[in-house]
Amino acid sequence: MKILLAEDDTSISAIARLTLQKVGGHEVVCAENGLEALAKARLEKFDVIILDGMMPDLDGFETCKQLKEDSKLKDVPVIFMTAKNQESDIQDGFKLGAIGYIVKPFDAKELCNEIQKIFNKHLWSKAV
Repeated sequence: MKILLAEDDTSISAIARLTLQKVGGHEVVCAENGLEALAKARLEKFDVIILDGMMPDLDGFETCKQLKEDSKLKDVPVIFMTAKNQESDIQDGFKLGAIGYIVKPFDAKELCNEIQKIFNKHLWSKAV
């Protein structure tokens, strides 16, 4: 799977990228904020986009909104991976069109399984 990971914390980005690459065998492209994520999403095709909720310049929620408003990007699945763990934050993420929500801190060993589980559930729901 080709994944776009938008995360402004370099240590979290490195851990997630390495885990997704080494454990999951995924190709991972990183962005440091929402603006960079949007630019990269418009240049390359991704199977899934993972967004941090809190980033400088453009947060993950606004990034998701803009992705879903773009006719070429609206069908790309989005998963939030953020410390924003209030029920209202989670519901906001799903209302914006996300297919999943992972609360930080995440278990690096379980990250690939969780993303794959969310992605498979999304594919299954589209097939039925």
